[in-house]
Parts: sequence; structure tokens; C-alpha cells
Amino acid sequence: MVLHFDKNSYDIKGIIHGNREVFKKVYFEYYDMLNHLCVEYIHNTHIAEEIVQDTFLKLWEIRKEIDIDTNIGNFLYTIAKNKCLNYLRDQQTILRIQKSKDYLENQFNIEALQEVGEQWIYFKELNELIDSVIEGMPEGIRRVFILSRYKGMKYKEIAQQMNISVKTVESRISQALSLLRKALKDYNSADL
Repeated sequence: MVLHFDKNSYDIKGIIHGNREVFKKVYFEYYDMLNHLCVEYIHNTHIAEEIVQDTFLKLWEIRKEIDIDTNIGNFLYTIAKNKCLNYLRDQQTILRIQKSKDYLENQFNIEALQEVGEQWIYFKELNELIDSVIEGMPEGIRRVFILSRYKGMKYKEIAQQMNISVKTVESRISQALSLLRKALKDYNSADL
């Protein structure tokens, strides 16, 4: 899509010299057209608006380098088009990296599963035993243990939530660990 604009209807010298009123006129004249162009290519209104803003910012930054015979509409169009192309190239690179990352993660999972073998069975048995022991704990001890070990709460937070003292939390954690140690003492860790 190539657009051609009428030869400058604006005071290019005014833009070059930083006249804000002239710049405002150019902004309001071309904003919608450039935004429409960017949305057509990018398919994201938020990103398109950012690109259009960057286009006008670029015009302002390089205004002193603009040739007096420049067609400002074509000039803005070229800047916006190039910014769209850069954005799309960046997105393509990100997608390529993401695919590569997903591929590597998938490979890692395959290798990990191939290495697991029988260890998975032992792990599953151990996990079931731990779950069974936790399920058999008295309610107060079980709840404190789950909040601490599975929910990651600090003793003080548990005490506040359960309306008990921090010492009681410590005691219940100690009791829970003692119950687990007793249940797991005969479990052969060498099998793991």
C-alpha cells in the first residue's frame, strides 16, 4: 500500500524550525490516516497508536535534518511503515525464540521421562504414603502443616489465620514432622 500526498500544504520551514503550531496541524492532519495504516498491518490498536506516536516523535527529533522539498505526508508514511515492519520483524523473532524455547522444554521433558523409569513408581508410592499420613493427622496438626508446607505461609500468618499462638503453630509442625518420620522410617530411601 503506497500513498501519495499533495505536495506540502504545510510550512516545512516551520517544522524544521520547531514551530509547534505547524507541527500540531501536521499531527491532526495525518494522525488518523497513519493510525489506520498501522492497524491494517499490525492488527492491534494499542500497538498501532504507539507506532503513530513514535512516528511523530521521530519527525520532531529529526526535523532539522528534513529537506525543504520533503513531502511531509509521504515522509510520515515512510516512517510509520518502517516502524510497522520493525515491529513485525521483532514479533517474528519473538515467535521463533518462543518456538525454540517450547521445543527445548519439550525435549527436556522427553529426556526426563525417559530417565525416570522405575523411580517414578517409588516416588508415587512415597507420595501416596505421605498423603495418607497427612490425611490421618489430627485436624489442627494437619491444617497447620498444610498451611506451612503446601501453602508456604509463615508461622505468624498461620497463627493469625487460625487464631492460635506462634508457639502452638511450632508445636503442631513438630508433631506433624514426628508423625511423618515415624511413618517413613521403614521406607528404603536407597530405592529412590
